[in-house]
Order: sequence, then C-alpha cells, then structure tokens
Amino acid sequence: MDFQERIYAWLLRRSTDRGYTVRFQDVMQTNSRLRESGIPYSELRSYSPQELAKLLGVDAVLTTSVRTSKPMSDGAAVAVGLLVGAWGATNQANITVNIHESDEGKLLWKYDYAAAGSVGSSTEGMVNALMRNASKKFPYTPKS
Repeated sequence: MDFQERIYAWLLRRSTDRGYTVRFQDVMQTNSRLRESGIPYSELRSYSPQELAKLLGVDAVLTTSVRTSKPMSDGAAVAVGLLVGAWGATNQANITVNIHESDEGKLLWKYDYAAAGSVGSSTEGMVNALMRNASKKFPYTPKS
C-alpha cells in the first residue's frame, strides 16, 4: 500500500504543475470501495481492468506491478563498499505501470522501469525515480 500512496501523492503534486487533463481518485476512496466489494487485496489481479473500473466508478484504471529481488544483503554491500570502495546494488525492482480504459479494457499506456537501490534506498526514492521518468511520457499531459 505504501507504493500506491506514494504514486498517488506524486501524481497529485505533478497534476498542478503539469496540468494533467484527468483527475485521480483518492487512494482511501479506492481502497474503501474495494473493501466494500469484498474483493481481497490478494485477488485483485484476477479481475479485469473493466471490472475494476466499473466497481471503482472511474474511466480508467492505473495498475502497477512490482517485482523485487535482493542480490546482496545490506551487510554484504557495506562490507564490499568498505573493502573495495564500490557500493553495489542491494535491491532491484522491475516496475510496470499500465493504464486501461474502462469500456473495453484496452491498454492505453504502459511504462516499464528498472531500478536498482543500494544501502539506505527507500520506497519513496524508487517511486520518485520511476515517476520522474514515467511522467515524461505520461499520456494525460496537455500538448504544447
């Protein structure tokens, strides 16, 4: 949920700056509607974007998929960094952001991002890096 809230906050902040042509549903409202529907969080992926859009009362659904791996522990990274002066990645994330429209569930936009973090990296840092790059191609930005 932390990832969801951070992406939402990022979009709200940038919406004013960039003049996005859409509004974003509040995370609390989204999660409340999902809870009321009885859909367990663990089963969300088994529902189509169309079904989720109808349930949420929105025109499009933004979904993310985050796959993480941890090739080196923080302790090992610190030891390697101290020994050889090279700080390696201690975690990696492959993130996909999709936007599907509600009527037919067509994929409107897809963005893939790979991030590598080191000792002390945070979810907030990963979201900022992801969204900074994704926003350059975000579809709901007015044409100049």
